[in-house]
Amino acid sequence: MNNKFFNYLLRSVLLVFICLSSLPSFSAEERTVLLVHGNENGTSIKGPVQYLLDEQSSLTAEQVWQKVNYFKESSAEESWLGNIAGSVWNKFIITNGSDSVVVIHIEYPYHQPSTVVLYQRTLDSEENFSSTKNSLFESAADRSIAFPRVALPLELKPHESVEVLLETFSDVATPRFAEFRIWSTKAIVKASNVEHVIFTIVVSFIIISAFISLALFNFLKEKFFMWYSLFAISSLPVLGLTTGILNLYVPNLGYHPLGTISMIIMMAAGIQFMRVYSNASYHSIKADKVMHLTLTLVLIALPVAIIGFHELAMKIQQLAIFTFPAAIIAAVYCGSLGEKKITTMVLAKTLFFMILLSTNLQAWGWVSPSYGLVFLPTIGMLAQLICLIWAMYGKAIAHYNYGSTEDLDTVSNAYEKAYALQEQVKQQNQMLKAAKEQAEFEARTDMLTSLPNRRAFMNLAKMAIAQANRQEKPLAFIAFDIDNFKLINDQYGHPAGDQTLKEVGDLTRSIIRASDFCGRIGGEEFMIGCHNNSLGDAYNLAERIRKAIEECIITFDGTEFSTTVSLGLAQVEEGDTLEEVIKKADEAMYLSKAGGKNKVTNYAA
Repeated sequence: MNNKFFNYLLRSVLLVFICLSSLPSFSAEERTVLLVHGNENGTSIKGPVQYLLDEQSSLTAEQVWQKVNYFKESSAEESWLGNIAGSVWNKFIITNGSDSVVVIHIEYPYHQPSTVVLYQRTLDSEENFSSTKNSLFESAADRSIAFPRVALPLELKPHESVEVLLETFSDVATPRFAEFRIWSTKAIVKASNVEHVIFTIVVSFIIISAFISLALFNFLKEKFFMWYSLFAISSLPVLGLTTGILNLYVPNLGYHPLGTISMIIMMAAGIQFMRVYSNASYHSIKADKVMHLTLTLVLIALPVAIIGFHELAMKIQQLAIFTFPAAIIAAVYCGSLGEKKITTMVLAKTLFFMILLSTNLQAWGWVSPSYGLVFLPTIGMLAQLICLIWAMYGKAIAHYNYGSTEDLDTVSNAYEKAYALQEQVKQQNQMLKAAKEQAEFEARTDMLTSLPNRRAFMNLAKMAIAQANRQEKPLAFIAFDIDNFKLINDQYGHPAGDQTLKEVGDLTRSIIRASDFCGRIGGEEFMIGCHNNSLGDAYNLAERIRKAIEECIITFDGTEFSTTVSLGLAQVEEGDTLEEVIKKADEAMYLSKAGGKNKVTNYAA
């Protein structure tokens, strides 16, 4: 039994060993080998390419080459490594496959990071690496070749193989790629010339169109021609920096706020162009305000950039890009209200927004850049300007068919003033209405007790008597007077008397029904109208009021005191006038005072 178990275990171990030994192996010594012949025409090295991350930028080329187990391989389909700070090292071997000496140029086809270093030495030698450094911040005279992007030369002898390390460096997080392009000297000079020719054509087109636009502004007096000229001229530094060509002629421009300031002016001029072109102030005050708000948000970054906070201004400007669609939508709205020749302009500005958005999304690392996107600003700007020129041509033709927009501007200004005047009149009316309501309230209200005053109470009483006679329902009046009120004023002061009146008014209001009405009709005299109340109900109400006031403790200035009231009530009889009913209630009240005060007297009794 033990022998069988041992044999089974041995066979299992051997089977596992055979399976493991049959698996494919990967050696860290495997290296990317590139064969060149000196006729390369921008051959792209995408992957898989070996790379190593050195976040502290502390390694030498010799140390990097020895760290074979730390290298990774980039994807064959995607060369973007992400946003990385520090150094990224790419490692490969380049072999000259021809029988002659060749010079190739290794290009890093992106603008970030701006500094690239090439290290080289003979294959499998122990000698130190020699290095060649290149930066976008160097002028053409300081580079190995006047190419818009970083390109580093490498000379190879016939059938020579060299070990190559390429280091891209940045002290802040920037998009990184494991991608390079290999050029022969002839091919890269040709490519550089082509890019210069394309850029020259675009720049010439911009300058000529800007001057023609200014001439048309002087002739036709259409303001959007002026704003186009400013938009076009301010786009020149932006194009020069984004393509890298301007850096060839002006060193250290990457740290200059020219790019940010030009971008802000270009965006502001573009928004103002849309506003004037679409006649927003004429068609819609709301659309005009939207464009004004968008313009303000863009211009916030301008003083920030001028005083030297370049990075903060660049972030503000990048965020302001997302407000640009609001101005485009406002222009579309003006088109829906009848503005002519708006479609081509909207198409041009939509294209402009897409260019700005794609450029910034790449800078933020939200979109994986591609080599084709390097030419997007130049081609996109050219396409946009062509659309704008076509749109302005349509406007110029309409100028002769429908007249100048100066009249529209005059009407628009008059409309704005009328709108502002209308708003002022509206505010004044509201203030007058509020003042009238306040005056009416004060005219019918006793300001001390907030009860209706004598005039208002008499009006309510007349309507109540008329209603009672019409509906044949009982109506009673209660008159009451604060006892010894003069003594309170003499003993505690008039402010204490005012507090007494207020307390009595509040207490009475809290006791009577919602259908009843109460008013202060004299100095310390009050009166209540009781709808649908018989004499018995009115008497009970008067007793509740008398008792509540008697038990109320009034506190004023640290002193406590109390008071009483004398009440008289009378019911409206058929044929009674208001004056007669009030006289009856007053006579009953005086009987209460004469009978010792703090009591209720029924006139009918």
